[in-house]
Amino acid sequence: MNRPNYKTFFLSSETGKLLERISDQWLLSIRETNPAILYMFRDRDVKPYRDLLPWSGEFAGKYITGAYYVYLATGRRDLYDYVQRFISDLLKYQDADGYLGCFSRQCRLTGAYSQNPDVTGLTWDCWAHYHIMFGLLLWYDATGKSDYLKAVEKIATMFMRKFYNGKKRIVDTGSSEMNLSVFHGFCLLYSVTKKREYLSFAKEIEKDLADPGAGDYINYTLNGYEYYQCPKPRWESLHVIMGIAEMYRCTKNSIYLDVASKIFYSCLKTDVHNTGAFSTDEQAIGNPFKNGNIETCGVIAFNALAIEIYRLNRDPAIIDFLERSHYNAVMGYCSPSGRWSTYNTPMEGTKCANYHSIVFQSRPGSPDLNCCSANAPRGVGQIVDWLITEDDNVIFINGYENVDCETENGLKLKISGDYPASSRVTVSVNTLQARKIRFRIPSWSKKTTVRIGSETFFPAYGQYFSLERRWNCDVTIDFDLTPYMEKGGRDSSSYAENSGIPNLGQNTGASYEEKYSVYCGPVLYGLQNGENAGVDFTDPPVIDRAELCKCLPEKDESGAVHLKMPGLTLTDFYHLGVDGSEYKTWFEVGGSTD
Repeated sequence: MNRPNYKTFFLSSETGKLLERISDQWLLSIRETNPAILYMFRDRDVKPYRDLLPWSGEFAGKYITGAYYVYLATGRRDLYDYVQRFISDLLKYQDADGYLGCFSRQCRLTGAYSQNPDVTGLTWDCWAHYHIMFGLLLWYDATGKSDYLKAVEKIATMFMRKFYNGKKRIVDTGSSEMNLSVFHGFCLLYSVTKKREYLSFAKEIEKDLADPGAGDYINYTLNGYEYYQCPKPRWESLHVIMGIAEMYRCTKNSIYLDVASKIFYSCLKTDVHNTGAFSTDEQAIGNPFKNGNIETCGVIAFNALAIEIYRLNRDPAIIDFLERSHYNAVMGYCSPSGRWSTYNTPMEGTKCANYHSIVFQSRPGSPDLNCCSANAPRGVGQIVDWLITEDDNVIFINGYENVDCETENGLKLKISGDYPASSRVTVSVNTLQARKIRFRIPSWSKKTTVRIGSETFFPAYGQYFSLERRWNCDVTIDFDLTPYMEKGGRDSSSYAENSGIPNLGQNTGASYEEKYSVYCGPVLYGLQNGENAGVDFTDPPVIDRAELCKCLPEKDESGAVHLKMPGLTLTDFYHLGVDGSEYKTWFEVGGSTD
């Protein structure tokens, strides 16, 4: 199950507009506004050494990865050309031994800073190489440029010369939940090249996963533990879990698929907030009702894992999750301007730009760079991986954004209707031959009507509706956008309050046990301070369920979508709080809440 091979692909939706702005405001000026993203590699052996973060080397890899997804979604030639120049310059700094990091020669892959090479276990050099490997493999797939694959193989050769076979282990470099992510990189490299040495090395890394200093994810999962109960339940480890999923592709050993799937569904059950965002204070804690910091990077990693598991099992419930996460957690961590994103996007509180919340990551030459700013475009662009998918000549339409596309095998598809702000979409389909198309009917759309010419269907929700024919027609789908609510809960986790992570974005500490979140379709709606004249934000009125159910989404000229009740207006989470206002997404509700 993968996205189709597109000849053309164009999103004219709100997502598409955001991706265009991200290109203009961030991706197309990164080397000019933050030149240290490249020069940290050039200067790695120049004294005095740069003051770097443990993860500084990741920024370039995350940048080219995010730019890849945005390019796929926009098809912008200027972005393509810009990124090719960026990669060309990056590869100039790869040393003969394959090293493409930002630390001095004596510190390569040791976990040490250049200023103190004798103290190891502090830096994330392996993690940074993983992100560069991943981004280069994506662009190799998009361009076929052999230099990109050669650079990845040089990195791999360096790892194989430095670790195992009687030498030190990767886990010995410290920060195992980050540095062991190269496991995923080697599995991908084997999938691309089929060279056995890469698979053999990946299996050596796998042995490290069970080390007391690592997460032991496979054994803990097989013994019935939830992900948050593993020794290392941080978000970074999800890249290791993607390696476990990829190992299934490499070996067809069902244990790997079982483990990766169980970890995904465990996180979905215990640690996804009402926004569709994974993680609290940078890890899984076993409870989604704690309003701690919800890190952008954690959201992106979990959604990437979700896409991988969906590709392997076709579960439409995963698309239900990805859709909610996209329109709330993902778009909600972005400014609609495309200029900035957040580190923390709380369920309730305020949205602060990441270079405010985590300003400690700012450095001379890279004032805007941090883990989340480099990563944020990927989360938005990942919609291309799940919006439309294909397997065995069957097309799966998973989302209904305004899109116009044509595939290499002769499918022309146009979706229009301003989804999810509008209940009606039109899917225009043209195929050269008979094709089976499966239309996803979201679990929230309890009454859906599908019309094709004189035919009318009433498909069940939460599953695919399949039709096979030679297509040259319009399919009209009316979704049920009746607002609905989901009940909250209390923070009953055993997670220590003293996590060592500061409370950013003015997260509230309120209990949500007797409160509800409001949705219309996949979109979460909330109350914004100052938007409702006469409403006491500190003690907002009880929402009347009957009045709420009468509402239909109303879109304004800015693109914001509202639910309007007498004396109260709720706003979609993407636009909520972008002006600096405090917001709420949990409410007391009057009347029946069935």
